[in-house]
Amino acid sequence: PEPADPDAVSPCPAVDCVLVSGLLFSGHASSTSFTPGQLALSGELVAAACDIDPNSRELWVDFGNISARDINSDQEGKLIRPFLVRLIGCTSFGSVNQSTPGAYATITFTGNASSQDPTVLIPDGEGKGFGIQIRDRHGEILTFGEPSSGYLLSDENNTLKFTATLVPVQQHIKAGDFYAVTRFFMDYN
Repeated sequence: PEPADPDAVSPCPAVDCVLVSGLLFSGHASSTSFTPGQLALSGELVAAACDIDPNSRELWVDFGNISARDINSDQEGKLIRPFLVRLIGCTSFGSVNQSTPGAYATITFTGNASSQDPTVLIPDGEGKGFGIQIRDRHGEILTFGEPSSGYLLSDENNTLKFTATLVPVQQHIKAGDFYAVTRFFMDYN
């Protein structure tokens, strides 16, 4: 064997290395063969810019009683319901340089989107022929599975505003109860 490099740093004291080696191979000493393996572990620790307020983790938007004819006759005012996602515990985002914006968040909604139009969530239940669209604070329709435009975050009020709207997806709409679930997650820059 080659002599040990006196400048090399051992990853553990010699006694501990021998003990670990003894533990690793003691179970295989009576075995005639063994298969070695390797486990690689990695990751990245990130600081989440904010948390979702516990009151915003499970939201309920109730459309109440809606006439099926209102959906087909484009009575959008009757079909819109606002909802908010509040972020809490946001770290300081003040930008030292005024030309550099602070941190921002995007939100992505996922769910049972229409195969013909990924901006429409298809509800379950007896009611058929319509779907639900979600719009951001500017009235832009969000696509399910894709991040929204960015929301600039501040140290104080971080309330993201959205609306849910019933929209027709077929000419004939069948009346009945309906429900839909969409999940959302936040991403920060």
